[in-house]
Amino acid sequence: MFAIEELLKKAKSGHQHSMNKIVDKFMYFIIKKAGKYKIPSYDFEDLVQHGCLSVIKAVHLYKIGSGSFTSYCTNSVTNNFNALLKSQIKHYREVQDSDILGMQSYDFTLEDEITAYEEMERIEASMAELTDIERNIIRSVYIKDKTLKKTAEDLNIKYRHAIDIRKSALKKMKKYFR
Repeated sequence: MFAIEELLKKAKSGHQHSMNKIVDKFMYFIIKKAGKYKIPSYDFEDLVQHGCLSVIKAVHLYKIGSGSFTSYCTNSVTNNFNALLKSQIKHYREVQDSDILGMQSYDFTLEDEITAYEEMERIEASMAELTDIERNIIRSVYIKDKTLKKTAEDLNIKYRHAIDIRKSALKKMKKYFR
């Protein structure tokens, strides 16, 4: 808990490396969540960037020492995806005033947008290093939200082998987020 609090303090004061470490900590969660949403005019990369921006927003709005940042951040990402979906469904409405909803607002800076874009580039670079079968398994499980068992059936491989391939792929991808 102490380490995350220190990272939060540094990130809030503008330390970019600390912000990147926090975003990296939540990257697998963001990817998993982004894969579950099908929002008109948003592709997977857009949703991952939205998730990264949600983490950055959570860092800036979090009050240090007020509880678990991990819970706060994961709820923030989920709520922001839901809000994005809701706004696209009800696109004819004006953007709601955040004060009406009792939510704090945060204006994203250009630096925040660049951070989210760079994180998406790192995901794409890490995916490029995977073999075809590893890439297929990661896309199927984390982007298309299929079960690993169904993915193994679709790829005509044994479930146990699919587990090993997924584990290997995630290990390779993790190198990009250290």
